Amino acid sequence: MSDYDEEEEVGEEREEDVDVIGEYEGQRNEKCQRHGIGRALLPNGDYYEGRYNQGLRHGLGLYIFKNGARYNGRYSKGKKDGIGIFIYPDGTKYEGEWKDDDRHGYGIYYYANGDFYEGQWRKGIKEGLGCYFFKETGAKYLGLWKDGKMSGQGQQVTSNYRFYGNWVENLPYGNGCFSFSESKVIQHGFYLNIMGPDIDIPPAGFGEEEEVETVHPVWRPREITPFSASQLPTEPKPLEYPSDVSRSPSPEPTPPPTAEVCVKDFFKDIAQYDKYHQDEKLLWQTDKWDTEILEEIKKKAEKKPVHLSEEEDLMNEGYVTEQGIIEHE
Repeated sequence: MSDYDEEEEVGEEREEDVDVIGEYEGQRNEKCQRHGIGRALLPNGDYYEGRYNQGLRHGLGLYIFKNGARYNGRYSKGKKDGIGIFIYPDGTKYEGEWKDDDRHGYGIYYYANGDFYEGQWRKGIKEGLGCYFFKETGAKYLGLWKDGKMSGQGQQVTSNYRFYGNWVENLPYGNGCFSFSESKVIQHGFYLNIMGPDIDIPPAGFGEEEEVETVHPVWRPREITPFSASQLPTEPKPLEYPSDVSRSPSPEPTPPPTAEVCVKDFFKDIAQYDKYHQDEKLLWQTDKWDTEILEEIKKKAEKKPVHLSEEEDLMNEGYVTEQGIIEHE
């Protein structure tokens, strides 16, 4: 249940880009800084295409590492910040919020073995309210996390039962209760964490099995009562982040360059970044979902037939495109 080691990311440049650092083609400002839309091949073999602001990656962009990892999402002042997707070489993937190059806020992490975690992150580690699904057993943990471990109030859910209790260092501990899917009863009791032997199997030909002392959770039942929702613990609540680590606002659009623009076919390929940037900004401002916007457009269309001139007006306002796609208001 450990995250992929991100040491490979240290190859990503952090300082202002200059002509002698890698190869670059794209827009620049009057100071000859990388500014606007462009792409760069770095000396370490990494590749970036997307938006720049005064020499730093800023806005939407795609960064491909030489080891096969890639990040597609939002940057701010040269760091991953906002919504983005990071795919690692071993197949693991993170989709969610970033801040200062760390997973921070809400996101989903898919592991190579089929497990996944969905919930809150803080400075690169699991912290807050989250759900971890274990593919091998089909069980899941829904509850609080601290320093990347199950810690605090939570629930363990399987096909046969649900346990309500508290966790310490990834293990259940203290008072709790079980509810069972096939019976309307609750079993009350408590967990003890007891040090006991565990078998560590060495590679073949390296001697006998060795017993290792590890901590095991042991359940001590006390009583059984008829099922009643009032006897169950309260649901765990999400972590409320302080204001200094709140969700990052969308970066402002990059000002147009004053220097000569190098026009290549490349800009046609990534013109979508301009569109996505504006769409996402409008979505954050209006806080409307696609279905709500669709209903608004349908209501307007029912009131009055849309003629060619009115359709052009709608296109100018961003409601529809030439392909008939409805955009965010």
